[in-house]
Amino acid sequence: MSVSGNCAVCTVGEVSHTCSHCAQLVCDEHFDEETGLCVECLSQVGGGGGTERQRSPENMPDGVDTYRF
Repeated sequence: MSVSGNCAVCTVGEVSHTCSHCAQLVCDEHFDEETGLCVECLSQVGGGGGTERQRSPENMPDGVDTYRF
């Protein structure tokens, strides 16, 4: 199925992705491939900038257990 129209964020770009959180139709510039989120949802969940925090004992809250399967 093909979807055409303008990006919900910038209203100019050609729609090419759907945010997996809010279902907004957005252009390449306003979509994060790694997370599947639009830039608006990405900013709400604290992501962005292309930097991913590594989980280590120093930056984990106290009382968090890590389970490995």
